[in-house]
Amino acid sequence: MKRNTQARRLLSLLLLAVFLPLVSGCLFGENRRTFSPPDEELLRAKADPRLRKEAETGGSEPFAAIAIYRNDVFLHQSEALGKSSLTVLNEMGRTAILQLSPGQIVPFLRDPSLEKAAWIGPQGLLARLDPSLELDLLARFGAGTEGRDVNLLLRLVDVGGAAEERSVVAAGFRVVTKAGPNWIVTGPMSGLPKLLEIDRVIYIEKAS
Repeated sequence: MKRNTQARRLLSLLLLAVFLPLVSGCLFGENRRTFSPPDEELLRAKADPRLRKEAETGGSEPFAAIAIYRNDVFLHQSEALGKSSLTVLNEMGRTAILQLSPGQIVPFLRDPSLEKAAWIGPQGLLARLDPSLELDLLARFGAGTEGRDVNLLLRLVDVGGAAEERSVVAAGFRVVTKAGPNWIVTGPMSGLPKLLEIDRVIYIEKAS
């Protein structure tokens, strides 16, 4: 009887050790990085919501972000970017696609020549973008017209169905036409990063 009681106590302690961290996480939420008031203001003023979340909760994996500067990147920012640890993946006019890690976000935002920045996604997903569409992305963010609707051609792994359409709608787009695995959708260019996250979409280009 005594042995059974000890076994039950040991089992209770083991269960407590397993579930206590889970309960703490539910009660208190994710571990979030804390920032000084000036850095908090920078995040609110210059970063889009997804980039702010990455700064607060992100790990160490690098990702691609779009940066909009106040002046031409090549003429005014190339020397500073060359001296920094940031990798330029593409640039046009006053806009650049940079590789960042979560820990670099706040120092990057402190640059007074930076106007705003937005999350794109893991760098590998950029392979799903047609090169001309990537340039259009840069141009629209640079002109401040990323919120206007554009027509895009999505190439899916197969014909696709209701689940894929729900994902497209959740990204802020609507389906215009479907032709087998090729869908034409319309929505704001600012929603393109969410389209890139849809695993069933293998390539995105401008619709002709």
